[in-house]
Amino acid sequence: MHFNPVPSVLFALFGLALGQDATSSSPIPPGQTFTGEIEVTPAATPSTFITSRIPTSIPTGATFTRSMPTIPTASGPAVRYWFSFGDSYTSSNFSIDGTQPSIDNPLGNPQNPAVEDSHGATWIPYITTKYNKTLTLTYNLARGGAVISVAENVTINPQQNYARRSFKGQVAVFTSRYASLPTDQTPWKQDVTTMYSSWFGINDIDWIFKTAGNASDPRIEESITAQLALLDQLYFDVDAKSFLIINLPPLEASPRYASVPKASQKMKTMVTAWNRQLSQKVEEFKESHPVANVVLVDGYSIIKKVLDNPEGYGFKKSEKRSDVWSDSFHLNTKVHRILAREVAGVLGNGSLGGGNSTLGSATGVPTSVPTMGHGSSATSGPLW
Repeated sequence: MHFNPVPSVLFALFGLALGQDATSSSPIPPGQTFTGEIEVTPAATPSTFITSRIPTSIPTGATFTRSMPTIPTASGPAVRYWFSFGDSYTSSNFSIDGTQPSIDNPLGNPQNPAVEDSHGATWIPYITTKYNKTLTLTYNLARGGAVISVAENVTINPQQNYARRSFKGQVAVFTSRYASLPTDQTPWKQDVTTMYSSWFGINDIDWIFKTAGNASDPRIEESITAQLALLDQLYFDVDAKSFLIINLPPLEASPRYASVPKASQKMKTMVTAWNRQLSQKVEEFKESHPVANVVLVDGYSIIKKVLDNPEGYGFKKSEKRSDVWSDSFHLNTKVHRILAREVAGVLGNGSLGGGNSTLGSATGVPTSVPTMGHGSSATSGPLW
């Protein structure tokens, strides 16, 4: 299989050879690129995201250093793994009881996510099957209506099982259905390139708005802290090393809010506050997890550019700005395809970083690897 020789952020970081399709080898619109720098993080410091419980896989008093595990030799093509968590902006209606991802069917189920979802395919199937040059088995545990903090949202529809739909519930399903399997059935545990993605906050911020919240509402910080705590749980419980996080999209431009100027402006300040605090919390997470690769994608800016210049992104002249949305709150599948291509471009146009990276391509490669604070460093030896 042929691969582009240009160094890659996530090709190296996550082992996902993501790239443009044959009909569009350059980012869109032409000339637009994202730039950023990779920082060499200091030695590990005590994590501020560790939950009160003791991780089940780590005995009390243990030191979190060990040699790199031996990865079983695959008899077929190289395989990478992706566990995705999120809400309706990410869900593909995957069922843990249905057909599981395989070499012949990397998404598992449903057979056609675009048909199964009323809004069309989200960004996950596009990246897995279209903008991906490496076989990647994607377990998309995202659920529509999901929030981070369950208690706040449960009154919206008591009939819905929000405990199971929430990020915490999704992690619990992952733990019971996949992480508990025997070692010979969990090769992804022994692969530091296994990716864990998390795109949350859309339903949380919407609910905070509906319950008289504002940009200074403490629930914003509480929700983000809870999100990072669950990533911390994955870090300790299954030795997760590669994380992809996306911030909130421009919800103020959705038909639900755009039709009322005051509501739109208020939502914009709340989304801005959320994204600012998320960026800060992610930086803290990076500092306390120096052997992990953490990528924060600015989904807000990517989608905002589509909203501001729909024609430049392939929408017909007859289509209005509102046509970017499939309903009052969800993006059209064509926008998800653009998001997938932009994310793939970001993940595929950089260099191998020491331990963490941000949106954009790297300008240099660190010469040393941070001291391991837990498990195997995701930058120990070649990942691609």
